[in-house]
Amino acid sequence: MALTAATGGQDVSTVGTSPIPPGNALVAGTQGAVFTALSAQWNSIVTNLVIKNVIENLRKAVVFSQPGNRALQATHVPGTNTFVYTAFGDLPPAVSLLEGVPPQTVLMTWANDSFQGAQKGQVVAITDLAEVFSPFDLWTQAADKIAFNATDAMEVDILAALQANNIALTVGTGYTKGIISLATQMRRAEIPRFEDGTYHAFLAPETGALIMQETGELGWTDVNKYADPSRILNGEIGMYRGIRFMQTTRMPASPADVIAFGPEAWAMGDFQTIRPYRVTGADHADPLDQRGTFGWKGMWGVKALKMNAAVDYAPATNTFLQRVAKATIAP
Repeated sequence: MALTAATGGQDVSTVGTSPIPPGNALVAGTQGAVFTALSAQWNSIVTNLVIKNVIENLRKAVVFSQPGNRALQATHVPGTNTFVYTAFGDLPPAVSLLEGVPPQTVLMTWANDSFQGAQKGQVVAITDLAEVFSPFDLWTQAADKIAFNATDAMEVDILAALQANNIALTVGTGYTKGIISLATQMRRAEIPRFEDGTYHAFLAPETGALIMQETGELGWTDVNKYADPSRILNGEIGMYRGIRFMQTTRMPASPADVIAFGPEAWAMGDFQTIRPYRVTGADHADPLDQRGTFGWKGMWGVKALKMNAAVDYAPATNTFLQRVAKATIAP
């Protein structure tokens, strides 16, 4: 239920007509008035929630930023908001040596790419009267919402990076044939695999259902059949042809896209570790300590790996050394 009240506060230009802070849903009453605007709503809450239960929000699973996906740590360029990562090319084929004649030297080559970081954050306010009359521990609730808000921001950024930079692969018709083709082409592109010899992949629940329906018991390994349950990734639904699938509702139901990748498929870097901030107490802006604020702040950047130039002697199908592939499977 949304909480609204008569507007007021003293950190605004027109006292009594703007909320404190502006735009916040949980605000103080009109200056000088008794706290009556919310009384009916608070009574309704107390009446209907004698036992102090809070309905849990339906949240998207955290799958992109989990440690098991092994993101690459990018290097920060001092004095800028830029991160850089570098890849060195291999040497040309060895030459036959002549007796007593040194071979001609060859150059070491490399390519790099960069991306920028940005600061993000969010803050909520809790008034003194809301804290007094609420049947809930509002600070605990705020801490939970703040933590998820920070994680959600990172999840959104990682998916956007994967959608922006990937090897677009064409696979044949048939859901299972498409997955087999995807895995085969990733191996041909020399995309490395994780320590257990598999690739990881993200897909929508609807896409996962299509694959499982077609594979049936022939090759699909459900997570409850894993020999070591501790290996299960968050959101993982099973494995097929060497690809471990994680479903997420952040992926669209249509088209039936699959984003597959190996370790260090995207680079991440942070200038400023995510930290929570809680502010209470009287000051010039809030002399009567009528509200407290709780928020988070962090500064980071993320980009799927793709060098800014072709790397010498890289695989012919992967000259920019990408580690993310995307394919649309079809019946």
